[in-house]
Amino acid sequence: MKQAIDFSHYEQEFLNVGSRRKSINTFMLLVSKGCILVRLGKHEYTVKSGHGFVIPFDCLHAITVLPGTIYSKVDFSARITSPVCKEAGFFRKNPLINAVIDELIKCQARDNETPLSGASGNLLRVLADQIGSLKVNTKSTSPELAAKYQPVLACMLKGDSVTDKTACSTIEQYLGYSIKELKTCVVMREALRLARSGRKPHQIAETLKTDESLLVAMAQPILGHAL
Repeated sequence: MKQAIDFSHYEQEFLNVGSRRKSINTFMLLVSKGCILVRLGKHEYTVKSGHGFVIPFDCLHAITVLPGTIYSKVDFSARITSPVCKEAGFFRKNPLINAVIDELIKCQARDNETPLSGASGNLLRVLADQIGSLKVNTKSTSPELAAKYQPVLACMLKGDSVTDKTACSTIEQYLGYSIKELKTCVVMREALRLARSGRKPHQIAETLKTDESLLVAMAQPILGHAL
């Protein structure tokens, strides 16, 4: 990080699959469109439009950003002196946080950066104050999704097939993605992980029990590059 607090705004066109790692600083994710999947231990949390999520310093995690997601990320350096949230979890985006994020997006679009000085610096310090008092929780992996459908969604994210039409319809409405789109992203996420470990396309297809030509064809529109 160049400074104690950094702000970034992203419009993710393609599937972005992060590796499993420990965070080198505390950061918050704020999704305005689409969905981010955050893996902590054995659970994967769906951070969708309107939700916020905190990852504290030294937290082992993996992040998957689904195609079409628009989100902001605020990083807080380990050297920051003010208190920061020390637990991972969802938090409520209050009107103040929403307003500050909106202004920071405008600052970044205008200045191409958000230095810790001037108007943008004042806004970043407001977020620093907020993260010190945030109440987070991981009681649910998918807030606002009925509890009976959360295990179904968890199965989908593992790549398992689901035949319950009511569950599928409810999950589609909740995520804003069709079951077909979600399934494709899950398959390509695993394909990309295998490719990063050195597997060739034909080996990946064999492992995933799918057609090699299909994987190769899906790579460009989903990942933005060849497998």
